[in-house]
Amino acid sequence: MLIAALDTSTLTLSCALCELGGDEVRLIAERTEDAPAKPGPQGPTGGHGGRLPGVLQELLLAAGRKLPDIEGYAIGLGPGSFTGLRIGLATWKGLAYANRRPIAGASSLAALALAAAPSADPKAVLVPILDARKGEVYAGFYRASGHELLSPEAALAPEALAARVAALAVEGARGVVFGQGRDAYRDALAASPPLEGAPRTPSAVAVARLCAAKLAGATYDPAHLFALEPHYIRKSEAEVKFPHGLGPGADRP
Repeated sequence: MLIAALDTSTLTLSCALCELGGDEVRLIAERTEDAPAKPGPQGPTGGHGGRLPGVLQELLLAAGRKLPDIEGYAIGLGPGSFTGLRIGLATWKGLAYANRRPIAGASSLAALALAAAPSADPKAVLVPILDARKGEVYAGFYRASGHELLSPEAALAPEALAARVAALAVEGARGVVFGQGRDAYRDALAASPPLEGAPRTPSAVAVARLCAAKLAGATYDPAHLFALEPHYIRKSEAEVKFPHGLGPGADRP
């Protein structure tokens, strides 16, 4: 089963073609590239929106495949960049809808943890983090062995995250903090153990592995496709400023 996988939760776009066979996911081709947050002087080539779905066509061409050969779509649902997540999910949902293919989503933080697990002590607690802006990080807490989510993913201040990691040590567990969010708040997280060799951003291959069980033997399900939404964790700026919308009777600044 040929799967097209994607993650756009950060400014790094990750796209991959994978072959699903039994319990194994084999990488065929992948592309990982950084993109500016918004289209720049280069015009329509800037940002994730300027690279999708073209990057998928490039991978198909390199692999000698065609769009109808794709039998399933896997997408990272976040948390992460609101705009990036919307662009990625809209593109993959559109392709799945047009070609009547199944689609499945997975946490981008879970994908980050899955990719880091081979570098970690099996007894460690993996703490993947991404920069959430506004003085916060998106964080998840996963057992390195078994990939068990220990608590709901959350948006936390770096100091609050450091306190939770310290609490893990008191309980006898070693939490290791890694990911692009660590770069953004290096000083505040200096006391939290890092994980050498861990990825900074989620990979499409890890997303494909997380979605493999959902896609194996799946058929096109329009109700599931339309219901699939990004995992934002916190409210958007528009929801904070206009909690009741902009219709009649809505709150206005």
